[in-house]
Parts: sequence; C-alpha cells; structure tokens
Amino acid sequence: MVPEQSHAANMNQCLKCHTPLPVDGRFCANCGTPSGEFAHVCPPDPINELRERLARTLAGRYEIIRLLGKGGMAVVFLAHDLTLERQVAIKVLPPEMSRDPKLIPRFQQEAKTAAKLDHPNIIPIYRVESEAGLDYFVMKYVTGRSLEELLSEGPISIDLARRVLRDAALALGHAHKRGIVHRDVKPANIMLEEDGRVVLTDFGISKALQGASQLTGTGTIIGTPHYMAPEQAKGLEVDGRADQYALAIVGHQIITGKQPFDGSAHSILYKHVFEAARPVIELRPDVPRDLCVALERALEKEASRRFATMEEFASAVSGERAGPATLVSAPIRPVVAKPAVDKRKRIRLVRGSLITAGICVLAGGAAWASLRELPSPPAPVPPPALVPDSLTQTGTQPVVAAPAPTIDSVVPEAPKKVPNKNPVHLSISSEPWGMLYLDDTEVGPTPVVDYPVKPGQHRLRLEQEGYRTKLETIVVTGREPLRRRYTLEAAGPE
Repeated sequence: MVPEQSHAANMNQCLKCHTPLPVDGRFCANCGTPSGEFAHVCPPDPINELRERLARTLAGRYEIIRLLGKGGMAVVFLAHDLTLERQVAIKVLPPEMSRDPKLIPRFQQEAKTAAKLDHPNIIPIYRVESEAGLDYFVMKYVTGRSLEELLSEGPISIDLARRVLRDAALALGHAHKRGIVHRDVKPANIMLEEDGRVVLTDFGISKALQGASQLTGTGTIIGTPHYMAPEQAKGLEVDGRADQYALAIVGHQIITGKQPFDGSAHSILYKHVFEAARPVIELRPDVPRDLCVALERALEKEASRRFATMEEFASAVSGERAGPATLVSAPIRPVVAKPAVDKRKRIRLVRGSLITAGICVLAGGAAWASLRELPSPPAPVPPPALVPDSLTQTGTQPVVAAPAPTIDSVVPEAPKKVPNKNPVHLSISSEPWGMLYLDDTEVGPTPVVDYPVKPGQHRLRLEQEGYRTKLETIVVTGREPLRRRYTLEAAGPE
C-alpha cells in the first residue's frame, strides 16, 4: 500500500515545474500553474503570447526585455537593438486589429508620415514594419515617465505647467503644418525625459484606427472621451484645433489635479458639447490670469473662437507675451513731463522780457519828451529801430528798440526722442528645427515665439546636427517685434 500511496503522490505534481501539489490544491505554489482539472478555466495570457511571438519574429535584431505598457490600441515592449546597441520601444498592434483589411495599410501610411516629423518634442520613429502577421513600429525609448504618472502625485507647479503646455503646443504645431493631427492628446501620450524635456508620442495612430471599417462601422469614436473636442465628440471632421482643445483639457488637469468633466463616457461627451468647463482660477486661485484666459479661449466650444495656430496658443500659455486681459506692471515713463516744465520756464522768461522792454520804452519816451524843444540840425532819417541822434549829443548811448516778443512767436523746442529701453519680442523659425542660442545663452529649439530681447546688439546662433551652424548679428533698436526665418544647409564633406 505504501508504494501505491507514494505513486499517487508523485502523480499529483505541477504539469509545468513538477512541484508536488497539495491534495486540494488547484494551483502550483511555486509557479501558479493551474492543475489539470482546472487548466481549461484559465486561458493563456495574450500579452505573454504576443511577447513570445514578437521575440521569435525579431530574433537576431531585437531582444525583448519587458512590457512597458498596454492599452486599447497597442502594447509597448522595451527592447534592445542588437545592431546599434541601444534601447528602443516597440509598439505592436493587437492581433485582433489586424483582421481589418483597411486598417493595416492606413496604419502603415500614418506611421510613416509621423516618422517624418523632425522636432525635439516629438518622439522619433525608427522603423515601421508588418511581418509574420504582426504590425509594429520601433521608436526612441524615453528614460523618464509619462505626464499621467506625474499627475498621480497631484497638481504640478505653474512654471512646469507652462513649460509642458508650451512645448507640447509647439510639437503639435509642427505636426499641423505638415498635415498631421494627433487626435488623442492626453497625459499618457506626453512624456517627460529625465533631463526635463517634454516629448509627445502616438502621432497618426488614432487617424489610422478611425479609418478602419471594423471600428467605425459600429459607431465607435476613436479617442479618449475626457479629452475630446466637441466637434470630435460629434463625429465631425477635425483639424489642429481639436488638438488644441485636448491640450487645454490637459492643462486644466495638470493645474487643478482633476479633469473638468467626469462621469460615464456618454455623459462626458455630452458635457464637452454643451457644458463649459469650470475656470481653473476657481479651483486654484494662485494661477496667473493670463494663463486662465488662454485656457478658457482654447476650451471654446466653437473651433473658430480658439487660437488660430498652436504657436499662438504656446505663446499665450508660456507667459512670453501679454494677452488682452493681462495687466502691465511696468511703469509708464513721463516723456512729456520735461517739455511741459521747459515751456512754463520760457513763458516766465518772455513775460520778464516784455516787462523789461516796456520799462525801456517808457524811459526812452520820457527822455524824448524832456528834450523835444531843443533845436536839432537836419539829419538823415534815422533807422526805424534807433532813437534820434539828438540823444547822442547829450552823451547818451543809442538804444536799440527791439520788437516786443509775444508768446506766439516763441518756437518751442522739439522734444528729445527717448530711446527704447523696453524688451522687444523676437520670433525665430527654421527648417529643419535647430537649437537657438542668443549671446551664447541657450534659448531652446525653434520655433521660438515672442522671446523678449533687450535693445542693443546681439549674437544669434542656430545649430542642428548634420547642418551648418547659422551665425548672425542682430541689432534691436525700435519697438516692433522682430521675426527671422532660416533654412539650414546640410553639412557636406569638406
């Protein structure tokens, strides 16, 4: 009997790691594998299956390290590029999406278009492939965390919020100029690198999925309801202003710590169309007024009432320019005060001159009256402005009778032109983008919008890897904004 019991015990083992199972055990205590009678209840993990399938497909080129994240549209793995010896992120479409014959060509086209975007705030795409039944693209691995992860700790500072919104807006503006609308702007698609740089990901994927007949045929709206523009929620055609609305929702969230609309998916879409978001200043009173005004304008229900471009939105949220409702704290110089004082002084001098001239005239008239009976020899007619020669016979010097000046005859001095000492806004754009330095100080990547520059001479430098450095000396004198656009020349062999 003992051998039979021992044999029965040996038969009750884990099918995977052969660890003995307890009599009533349903799962292995070592690896968690279900016993044979319950194995059919737990299907295999689709993520692990996808990982193994991707690893087999990319063997010899990439080594799959671990899962980075997953969502309704794709699964992202961290991998090691064996050829270039660098870490990359590989985003794979779920296999069930590959069943639609219209989705894959559209996805490939949109991903290839997004791969052409060359901007420091957009994650570059290295490869777009479809092989072995898998559709994936390889992109740069960001060694940081998403804005969604950062928001789990609560609202962020105003300065960081301004920078995130500005950099994300400039990245979106770069894409909009090339005919690409993101359509799914949200904190999960905004990454912060370890050095603080803001980068966006997932360009073009939403449009590819929206065009798939399998998804749109059921009336599904592609995107995240919390960040959908009203026109997108209605299923209408959208442009870059839908991204602007979504980014303003992100701005509301990162400043206040919560999204403006909540509830079920249908109720959120309804609120996007018919209800106004609560002003951020009511939830966080320390928010600057210019930032509140910029977000309110970008959250307008009608797209035509929002900012015309993302560059304008970036300038408004960054605080680099004063909006129509922003108070100006700089004092106004009293440029007219000095001329007004000089004019009063001139009036007093004129009055004094008139009094003095009147006294001289009276004195001359009295002298003339006392000597008018003395005979005087004929003499030539004296000049109009001189007293008669008879006065010279008495030893009195001739007096010049100057015409009496009047206030109207005094010509005021022209006011001196006050040189401009206030900063002038400088806007720089380039193709392709470059890193701008002003007087050897790093300003940031182009386009740079409304950057304040003091009057005077400045040295401008524009750099980009693989291109010749652009050098120029600019002189700021007036008050009008300065705008410059450059085309960088590719650096060839010497």
